Amino acid sequence: MPTAIRDFKAFNLQHIIALAVILGFCLLIAFKARSSRIRKWLGPLIGCLLIGYAAALYIQQGLTHSLAWRYSLPLDLCNLILAACAISLFCPNRFLTEIAYFCGLGGVLQATATPDLVSGFPSWDFIQFFWGHGVTLTGIIFLVSDGRFSPSPKTILKMMAALNLYGLVVGILDWAMGWNYGYLCRKPDAASLFDVLGPWPWYLLSVEAIAFVSFWLLYLPWHFSRIRSRDRAVTADHS
Repeated sequence: MPTAIRDFKAFNLQHIIALAVILGFCLLIAFKARSSRIRKWLGPLIGCLLIGYAAALYIQQGLTHSLAWRYSLPLDLCNLILAACAISLFCPNRFLTEIAYFCGLGGVLQATATPDLVSGFPSWDFIQFFWGHGVTLTGIIFLVSDGRFSPSPKTILKMMAALNLYGLVVGILDWAMGWNYGYLCRKPDAASLFDVLGPWPWYLLSVEAIAFVSFWLLYLPWHFSRIRSRDRAVTADHS
């Protein structure tokens, strides 16, 4: 007998289980993906899962005749993060990895914690959402776990510039075409962090401030790592 589909509610049991599964895979990759032997096949595998998600999304929309300019174009920030992550998994690129890490962990984590979903498990929307966001997060963890990723304060400024360029270009398209990619013209219908950030357009400034603080917080592990390395070098010089 098929399982009944219930309305989705944030942080109910099925949401918590989905988050726990994603967290488990992220931790597993963080500890196991440092081996060059494992990285040779794991990176492309995660990349294929991301491409598979995108293909499944468009196939599903095509089969249900729901392809539409207003929401089928890959213009949401999560879509661009997924693309940056997928490309870097096949062809490592520092700038795209920086976008995936800073914008991904800030944006995809928020989206995963407060999904814009109506139906819960086992609806296709639920599976598709956590497939795409979950694999994106595991891909980001993979990309930054090899020890060579080393952002600097300039990276934060570069990411803020990239984020504002995205907002400008997509915002103009949204305004001209009546779309809402990136939620730049109105808040999502489901409850989300946007609800406490003020009305439009002021919540966009709130998002800007949150992004800046988030980027600095995401940079701190590397900042403290450099401080520890310098302290060890000084100690070694004096010993």
